[in-house]
Amino acid sequence: MDEMIEQLAEAAIDAVAKNASKAKDALTTESVKRRIDEKKAISDANIATTQTATQMLTDKMKEIGVPDEYAKKALINELERIVNKQSILDKIWEKTKRIFQGTPQDDTILDEEIGDISDDWLNQFRESACQKSSEEAQELFSKVLAGEIRKPGSFSLLALTTLADMDQKVAELFNTFCSLCLVRLVDPDAFLSNNSFKIDDVRLPILKDNIIDAETINPPDNLKTSEFANASKSLYDNYNLNLNSFQLLLDHRLIVDNTSTKYNHIWYNNELWGFSPNSNQTTFLIPDDPNITISGFALTSVGKELFHILNEQTPSEYWKRIFHFIQTYYNVELINLSKRP
Repeated sequence: MDEMIEQLAEAAIDAVAKNASKAKDALTTESVKRRIDEKKAISDANIATTQTATQMLTDKMKEIGVPDEYAKKALINELERIVNKQSILDKIWEKTKRIFQGTPQDDTILDEEIGDISDDWLNQFRESACQKSSEEAQELFSKVLAGEIRKPGSFSLLALTTLADMDQKVAELFNTFCSLCLVRLVDPDAFLSNNSFKIDDVRLPILKDNIIDAETINPPDNLKTSEFANASKSLYDNYNLNLNSFQLLLDHRLIVDNTSTKYNHIWYNNELWGFSPNSNQTTFLIPDDPNITISGFALTSVGKELFHILNEQTPSEYWKRIFHFIQTYYNVELINLSKRP
């Protein structure tokens, strides 16, 4: 048994250990070899069947006039493709093991709440992940696999196909987008009490007439729409976010545009901030009011799933600018709730 799986079993995280064992069995070369050894009695028959199939394919190529050297090259290429795909899956498994070694299991999730990892999910993961040769892409897929082993249902089949479709340019752009987003949590009090992090809404408050219909936004009463839009757009001038980059994220089903929602708190860079209309207020929790309406690009359900696997490089100067923007244009004070006793 794999050392990682043994450690999970020893820690009495039976459901996670079971899921890890199932994922390893479905994805890795080691398990393929084990299954062959277990079926040694019929291995000769399997080899004969493979040889027969290969000969049939060779004969068919001859029948349609494919030269022998082309037929041999095609068979070699196919074998290399299969071996390369399996090698990629093995690398992703090794990276997944390192994630488990470096990050403890969430002990707030009960064993009976975890459930079983789906065969359909593993099949889709295999098909999506085995094409990714870059270290960066393999790291992302290993994070997805670790997350799904720990809590099946965390990543949808659509999230897998979306991640498979992302090239390095899209991945870097999505990472930049998420590093600048403001987040509304499902339960901010749970985050303050036990660091529970469940996303409700994630968006970038960028407004510009040729990106978002100006008629749909709600700037504060003391501002003209154009002034508000230009001020918000200026926040992102240094991050190479423009109409083309937003369209690319739209095309990959990662964001939606032309949306608005109310926020009565903001999560950013692992800190929770609330709003107060009164700078002298000293007893501040998370109220129903005041709240602000934030318009702009928001993450889709798939985007929110993939938000959890990114290495967001949070630019400190950006938070200073967005902090000033919110306090100035919404006429509220931001209060750091994470540092309150």
